[in-house]
Amino acid sequence: MTRAVLRTLLLELTRDRGALVMAFLLPVVFFLVFAFIFAGTGGSDLRIRLAIADTVVDEDTQTFLQALIADPAIEVIGKADGRDAERAGELVRRGTADAGLVIKRPLRGAGDDGPPVRILYDPTREVAASMLAGRVQRAFVESLPDVALGDVIEVLDTRFLQLTEAQRTRLAVGLRTLRQGEREDRDLFGALLEREAVIGRAETVNHIAYYAGAVAILFVLFTAVNGAITLLEDRDAGIVDRVLAGPAGMHVLVGARFLFLAVLGFLQVLIIFLVAWLGYGVDLPGNVVGWALTTAAVSIAAAGLALALVAACRTQRQAQTVSTVAILILSAVGGSMVPRFFMPPVLQTLGWATPNTWGLEAYTSVFWRGDPLSALLLPLALLLAAGLLGLAAARALARRWEVL
Repeated sequence: MTRAVLRTLLLELTRDRGALVMAFLLPVVFFLVFAFIFAGTGGSDLRIRLAIADTVVDEDTQTFLQALIADPAIEVIGKADGRDAERAGELVRRGTADAGLVIKRPLRGAGDDGPPVRILYDPTREVAASMLAGRVQRAFVESLPDVALGDVIEVLDTRFLQLTEAQRTRLAVGLRTLRQGEREDRDLFGALLEREAVIGRAETVNHIAYYAGAVAILFVLFTAVNGAITLLEDRDAGIVDRVLAGPAGMHVLVGARFLFLAVLGFLQVLIIFLVAWLGYGVDLPGNVVGWALTTAAVSIAAAGLALALVAACRTQRQAQTVSTVAILILSAVGGSMVPRFFMPPVLQTLGWATPNTWGLEAYTSVFWRGDPLSALLLPLALLLAAGLLGLAAARALARRWEVL
């Protein structure tokens, strides 16, 4: 008996060629996507998009910046000799740049004005600031070793030692020789750098707001697909035939599910953000209008895309396999699982084709950047367009089930 049951199950699987291919091919595709993401995080493909503001512009800063820009891990956004520190901070705040570098005073000479170089960063991309700090220190020591060691020696001379004029002369000659000869890569007491977050809220709140949006979009997609699959269940159970026998058509069944799934997704996101507000201090009441508009657009996009995906499948098994893998891939590439900063440039570009990226961009504008509602027009328009196009596609595909 067991043998007969196993044979029956095997025949069901092999006869449904679509489900067979999806069961064994799509998981491989999913693996390749994640392999591509994480292979790029540790290799040369991971680059820091850097906004630079040099407010000094002298020989030392130009030499230092040339060495920094030559680093293959650095991609400069804008001009390297720009003097506008506020513009560099704005590029970081808006996500155009991963980090900013401001040279606020001359690199040569010790003083009490603090470190000469300031790193601007978004708390959600703090790893970029840490990576940049190491690159800056290395470029500084390699390009200006006389300045780097000269500052240390000057501090020692003024506070701890008493050097003679002959000793100072020999040191100056040695430092000039060092600049042209052997170079050393090490952190000189941390006197070079300071960091400044470009977003005022606490770092923890920024991280919670990001992951609240990322998780919300992921599970809204799963919920929408699970609800859309009931359309196939009704078709297989004969419920669709009975409905079509009356005055209603497939557009009523599809449209009703679309509205239900959109409302269900909105409520699901509401619960997630209520927990983020009550438990972690995410400012939901202060951003309720922008949040509501974004959440409505995300829910509509998820409902429309889920219905189109399910309507394109012939069986429930196909729908379950395709939808699960498709959502996981969209969420991985779109930033719901792994922040897009960690991805290779190719995947970062592909992310703009996913609803996850546009939803996260909208939530970012609302909760971190404090942008006006007009900044939401583009992401919300794209999400709404995706949802309505998905609804239209689902209606067209479902018409083949109508019995004349």
